[in-house]
Amino acid sequence: MSRKKLVSMMLISLFIIFALTLTGQAQEGEKETLTVAQVADITTLDPQKANDIYSANVMTQIYNKLVKMDKEMNIVGDLAKSWENPDDNTWIFNLKEGIKFHNGQDFTAEDVKFTIERLKDPSTASPGKWLVEKITEVEVVDDYTIKLITNEPFAPLLSNLARYEMFILNKEAVEKYGENYADNPVGTGPFMFEEHIYGDKVILSKFEDYYKGPSDIEEIVYRAIPEDATRVIEIESGGIDIMYNMPVQELDRLGDAKNLNVIETLGQSTLYMGFNFKVEPFDNKKVRQALNYAVDKKGIIDAVFYGKANPSYGPLSPSIWGFDKTLEPAYPYNPEKAKKLLEEAGYPDGLEITAFTDPRTTRKNVTELVQAYLSQIGVKVDIQTMEWSRFLSETASGINGMFILGWTGTGDADGGLYPRFHSSNMNSSNRHNWATDELDTLLEKGRTTVNTKERKEIYKEAQRYIIEEASDIFIAVTENIAVATNNIKGFELYPSNINPLYNVKIEK
Repeated sequence: MSRKKLVSMMLISLFIIFALTLTGQAQEGEKETLTVAQVADITTLDPQKANDIYSANVMTQIYNKLVKMDKEMNIVGDLAKSWENPDDNTWIFNLKEGIKFHNGQDFTAEDVKFTIERLKDPSTASPGKWLVEKITEVEVVDDYTIKLITNEPFAPLLSNLARYEMFILNKEAVEKYGENYADNPVGTGPFMFEEHIYGDKVILSKFEDYYKGPSDIEEIVYRAIPEDATRVIEIESGGIDIMYNMPVQELDRLGDAKNLNVIETLGQSTLYMGFNFKVEPFDNKKVRQALNYAVDKKGIIDAVFYGKANPSYGPLSPSIWGFDKTLEPAYPYNPEKAKKLLEEAGYPDGLEITAFTDPRTTRKNVTELVQAYLSQIGVKVDIQTMEWSRFLSETASGINGMFILGWTGTGDADGGLYPRFHSSNMNSSNRHNWATDELDTLLEKGRTTVNTKERKEIYKEAQRYIIEEASDIFIAVTENIAVATNNIKGFELYPSNINPLYNVKIEK
């Protein structure tokens, strides 16, 4: 063999080896990217501006809180290593040391102080301000000790501090980026923000200096896929690794798939069709009660959720602390009673109303079934669909009709009721534009009562009051269902449906 031919063959062999090496590296690199499908795009990555679960899911990878809820709904330390409550109005948190923000700065008590004071500041206009409104003083004892003083005993404080609005911010980053901070978020979490392509996806990369050690995942891509069928095709074809909000009609088929795992857990969320009390005819209690009796909640659950839910008992899920276990499902289906109540309310010939929904398949389907049931008692419903962020904004300011939403809260009855029904949250999380002195008193008393047994009795009364007043069409308590490809290990589904991904690994 000639030397020229030998050299040529060697070059070809080296090229093949090099190409195979690159191919192997590319495949390995691809497996380090975790792709997660949500049904809607985020609205913001500024925790204090957020009011939706899709943003919260992304932010839980970027930030940490003082304390957090674990999968069993227990409060555990996050950035705080311990805490004490020396008297009813004082909380002292001892912070972990050696934690870095994504911009390289050290995490200290000053960041906690800045975060809480920014949340309380009226100019921030945070929908989560109710979480910290009882805190009157934030004292930096030293770099790693923070003291919180409340103006009265505040029983749900720890639960409130575990909400996503309480992610700890870096003061320098917030001040540097100002109004553009949401596009430049800086946290202490295991992943850093890289890019947000609006309406499409959010890209995160792992933080090498994360205090627990870097994640095995190099990159997380959150894709917004509102269409159920598209998400299913993507998970089956390997286009995504994890799918939240699995279409329940696909449960049996996907559950039998050899390459997929279905994960289920009881959710914190209640699904409801809320009323704006300032809009006729929803200012009439008998109308609200009639609309409740007219809707067959079990029929909706069977048709839309394929039985993977329960008729709602009222404003709280049974997984929430303080839920009244003696309650029966609210307003059982009774169209004749509904017609009678409408007649008593002054609408013997029916009426016309508007119902608003976002584009998600499940929410649209539920709204359409509500429309069908109400038509049977002479109520004509005009359905209007809005893009998610606009829907949140307009329902908060007071929308001209009914609106379908879910509420998760904090895991404590206070978080499930106070933001939705207290007068201080009008034009924000109180989308009903409804509050009464009696209910305000109950909700305030529930927050300041330290005795657990007494607190439960207060919330029992509050739940029954809300049900009697028919704040919503109480529809369902839903289950959280997700699907993951079977090479995904370490993924856990939380009752809040806000799921940390730090411990996830991709099996090669």
